[in-house]
Amino acid sequence: MSKKPKAKKTNKPKPVTSTPAKNAAEYVARGKYRKLAIAEKPAVPQTPMDAGLAAVAAMKPASSAPAKETKLTKVIELLSRPDGATIDQLVDATGWQKHTVRAALSHALGKKRGYKIVSDKEKGGKRTYKIAEPKQ
Repeated sequence: MSKKPKAKKTNKPKPVTSTPAKNAAEYVARGKYRKLAIAEKPAVPQTPMDAGLAAVAAMKPASSAPAKETKLTKVIELLSRPDGATIDQLVDATGWQKHTVRAALSHALGKKRGYKIVSDKEKGGKRTYKIAEPKQ
């Protein structure tokens, strides 16, 4: 008895017997709904003016949100006082360590935001930092 050779598998695509659904409603109607995300085409504006008006309506007003209270804004408030603030006061207000407060004074406020920070130390007292008034 001789064995018949097995047929080799090919990677030919199988013929498609049905057309794909055009939208989600058609998938549901066919009973093939599998939580597939089908992108609906957005409504196309008829004129360029409609496109511009739609873009303006989508923009949020910039001044509607109040300014966010951050640790750096707290530091600026403390330094803006007439007597300034000590490192210990800044540490208490922000929860940062002393070296982080000093880095914020020199880098974030001095270099990045352009504030002129001055420090003063009286004899036997602590060093105080404050924002210098701009010269006119």
